[in-house]
Amino acid sequence: MNEIDFKTMLRDGRLVVRPLEIRSLASQSQGADVIINVTWRGRSGRFVATFKRDAKPLTIKMAIEQVRESARASGEGQPMLVAPYFSREKLDQLLDAGISAIDFCGNAVVEVPGEFLFYKTGNPNQYPDNAPIRSAYRGDGSMVARVLLLLRQFQAVSEIQEAIRSRGGALTLGMVSKVLKRLESDLSIERLGRNAVRVIQPERLLDGLLDAYQPPKAQTTWLGKVALGADELLAKLRGIDGGNVVRTGESSAIDYASWAGEPLLCYYCRATPAMLLAHLGADAKETGAFANLRLIQVQDQLAYFDARPNLAASPIQAYLEMASGDKRQKEVAGQIRSAILGATGP
Repeated sequence: MNEIDFKTMLRDGRLVVRPLEIRSLASQSQGADVIINVTWRGRSGRFVATFKRDAKPLTIKMAIEQVRESARASGEGQPMLVAPYFSREKLDQLLDAGISAIDFCGNAVVEVPGEFLFYKTGNPNQYPDNAPIRSAYRGDGSMVARVLLLLRQFQAVSEIQEAIRSRGGALTLGMVSKVLKRLESDLSIERLGRNAVRVIQPERLLDGLLDAYQPPKAQTTWLGKVALGADELLAKLRGIDGGNVVRTGESSAIDYASWAGEPLLCYYCRATPAMLLAHLGADAKETGAFANLRLIQVQDQLAYFDARPNLAASPIQAYLEMASGDKRQKEVAGQIRSAILGATGP
């Protein structure tokens, strides 16, 4: 939605929040977009309103002071923001800041000091636009958020790219910069000067990763029994690893939390299960009865990113898999989450 959309919608009377009477009065040249008169129960207030295309955290943060200054400069009324949609959380934030707000979905908080306070929320978002932010947490680009969770602060964008590379990932510098811009808009990070980056809300990074998480896409899966004990199997797999074999997040959770797990060992592998079994050189039978090994052929580099000793998956991968599981797994995920948020290191 651009400025023309807003003004057309306003002119057509589509800024409606019943039972308010909303009327636009004039355009402004003092940094605001329009003067709006709001009437409720016979009492009225005049507002210097600024249009915003979205209500993302950074947009709101920057708009609060902007709209205050516009109202002061014009002297025509109280400050107000108009956007496609405001959630209850955003309305509360603006109310606390002394800013009135109306959206095109029928939600509003309107305060006329000494006269009235009107608050209405609950209407759904008819103009969803979360793809740009969500994409920062999905696919290969999510390695930026993952490495930021591990180290929290960098002096240069190139350091982030190198941190990704050193953990087995590959991402262009341009992609890193693009993701950082979106994470900054989400208020997960802040830019200190031109290049330095610091995480300010690690929990938002982790929540974003979980919200956008999709399990690695399996090409081939093998389930069966191998004539090797767990320790011997691990030793043999380490010997042929080369970054191409890693335990699944669920099988790795025991390394990061109190979790008995299942006797069945699960591994992601880039090679076909048949090739991996041939390298093991042990009797193997594909069966679901008393199986002790599952091999999942996966090419997605996120599955192997930041692998740890003993072929353990990254604690972040373990968290995402467990948090996407059943009630018992979610409880274990809570332990891993606390460890991730409470620690910074490799």
